[in-house]
Amino acid sequence: MESKRRNMDDRAGQFLSRIAASRVLPSLPQVLLKLLEACRNEETTIKEIAQIINSDSALCGRILGIVNSPFYRRAEKIVRVDDALFQLGRDAVRSIAVSASIHHVFSRVNGQSPFNMKLYWHHALLCAVLARRLSEKTAFKAPELSFLSGILHDVGRVVLWVHFPEEYGKVLADAGNRSELLLEGEARMGITHAEVGAWLLSRWGLDAFTIDAARYHHEPLERIHGAFPLIKIVYAANLLADMPDSDLSRSKVVRELFGLGFTDITDMLSAAREEVRELAESLGIQVAPVELPQQPREGKDGEQGDVLAGEVRDVALLQTALQGLMDAVDRDAIHKAAREGFEILFGTPAVLLFVHDRDRELLVLRDTGGSRLPPGQELTIPMGRNESLPVQALTRRTVLGSRDLRDRGALTIMDEMLVHLLGGEEILCLPLVTQKETVGVFVIGADRAAVQSLAAETRLLTLYGDQVAVALRLDQMRRAQARLYQAGRLAASSALARKVAHEVNNPLSIIKNYLKILGMKLGPDNAAQDELRIVNEEIDRVAIIIRQLTDLTSEKERVRQAVDINGLIRDLAAIIEKSFSAASRIRFHLDLDPALPGLVTDRNGMKQILINLLKNAIEAMKQGGSLFVRTKFLVSKDLEEMAGKAGGKAEQHMEITIRDDGPGIPEAIRQRLFEPYVTTKGEGHSGLGLSVVHSIVRDLGGTIQCESAEGRGTSFVMRFPLNGSVKKA
Repeated sequence: MESKRRNMDDRAGQFLSRIAASRVLPSLPQVLLKLLEACRNEETTIKEIAQIINSDSALCGRILGIVNSPFYRRAEKIVRVDDALFQLGRDAVRSIAVSASIHHVFSRVNGQSPFNMKLYWHHALLCAVLARRLSEKTAFKAPELSFLSGILHDVGRVVLWVHFPEEYGKVLADAGNRSELLLEGEARMGITHAEVGAWLLSRWGLDAFTIDAARYHHEPLERIHGAFPLIKIVYAANLLADMPDSDLSRSKVVRELFGLGFTDITDMLSAAREEVRELAESLGIQVAPVELPQQPREGKDGEQGDVLAGEVRDVALLQTALQGLMDAVDRDAIHKAAREGFEILFGTPAVLLFVHDRDRELLVLRDTGGSRLPPGQELTIPMGRNESLPVQALTRRTVLGSRDLRDRGALTIMDEMLVHLLGGEEILCLPLVTQKETVGVFVIGADRAAVQSLAAETRLLTLYGDQVAVALRLDQMRRAQARLYQAGRLAASSALARKVAHEVNNPLSIIKNYLKILGMKLGPDNAAQDELRIVNEEIDRVAIIIRQLTDLTSEKERVRQAVDINGLIRDLAAIIEKSFSAASRIRFHLDLDPALPGLVTDRNGMKQILINLLKNAIEAMKQGGSLFVRTKFLVSKDLEEMAGKAGGKAEQHMEITIRDDGPGIPEAIRQRLFEPYVTTKGEGHSGLGLSVVHSIVRDLGGTIQCESAEGRGTSFVMRFPLNGSVKKA
């Protein structure tokens, strides 16, 4: 006897070791489809998602198994799916649903198996509802735990079917609907589904009561009398769930265990069946009455399986198309990757991407792939009171095609223009929305047959649109955060500058007074008077700069006057050469165009540009070197040659070039050269100098370009229009 028992234990251990590398347990395709749909819909609440998961033992067990795993290091076990979802989050649940769907499609789950998945689902759910209602009617007030134990009590049957389809399939076929024959067949195999279920629930980290409810739900009644209330509840619920209306004998057991009246039991059973029927109907699941033989059914189940296979196909296709979005590093790259991904998925190159500009309430064209839009043209569509198809699609948050409106004669001129622009017969508009934020809209152009084919792919279109919307929205949030960060740093710098200005202005006034006294002592004809004048001008400029620094975030009012740029460069070169170049071994080379006319501009702004660039160049050449400053008067002919034009009148410009033969600027810094807090000089520098230069050049109507290569020096080229210039005498 002892030897026989040891052999049975060994055989059970072998079964469990084979099960240990457990696959994902199957769920009904109807449940998986409903869960995928709920996870995609941002309006769906956690409670609604939990209701779907609660209806399926495999999903329920997997969710609770994950949240109670050692990874989360929880002191208390979670037994409610609602609580588990709050811990895991919607994205994790979506991933679980997708992986379960993929498993369903590629596993051996099919309608020809002896194991009827739908009837198993119906029995487990009915048992869970009955357990909850029994808990509410008895002294054991734990309805959620009772429901959970009921939904999971028979999970061992699914495990045996998935891992041992041939052996267990034979047991199922021999047993038919008789549970006593099922248990006998399982015992001959070496392990019962009750033992497997208890083992699996233990591995999932569930509580001891739920584990024992699964372990003992087929024990003899005399043993159940002395068990804990939860074990009695699941035992009774399991009996009632399989009880036909024509044989109510099992209700006697429930009366014996809980002292409930016959009417209470039948009313409870009727209400539980109605609750399960309503849920099954909402999920699109058809279950035969319990009196009918448990025969495999195809029909709608096969159709639902095909739909789920389509969902899985869409997810697989998306992974390829989304790789470009994941690799995109900036806005332009996202726009390009979004259009290319669309072409990969749908084979449609004629796509326009409009982005919602919230500040101006416009849809702004950002990517013109496959369209006939002339280069350099901006195309915008106003959002307010606009009946165009892109605006309607975005406002209504649904895919719309020109065919939807053409039949009613409702196409606007803008819609017709988009059709012509994309060179097709029809357009289809796909809204890009995430977290209730309207991000933009895809406008796709193609012939009628292609648009009809696309319209049939609404699910995949929407899935892709959702991912593009997320990528675009994240980029918008990153750029907004960067602007806020820079504004914060500028505001902090302004606050510091106000304190510095208060302390610096007093000594500057004293220096100016002493310079005035020194000038009077030297006399008006002294050669040093010119240098004193330059120093005085610089002190005045320092005072203006300090005053402006007290508010870095606002636009500066510039005083424009006629400025001799060549003369300004000579004055600055004289001061800088004496101040820096001797100690730094810097050689100045001036090449100033004598034909250069005076420029009507802000003298202090121009002076600040030149000083910043000259000082940067000197500091870059730590071992000494040459610094070249050149001015040139660009007439129409020069500009035509530079632009490659054949003719036509062009504006006259002034060009200023400052070039050094220093170490050059690394590529990584050069790409962000004119952004605030990006420095070419390493630690100890603010990184504001070139940003200020760029800002002033722009304010003065000019342009600035940088050419540099590591080890080959750096050149800054500025051009200013000579509108209103003062002719050279």
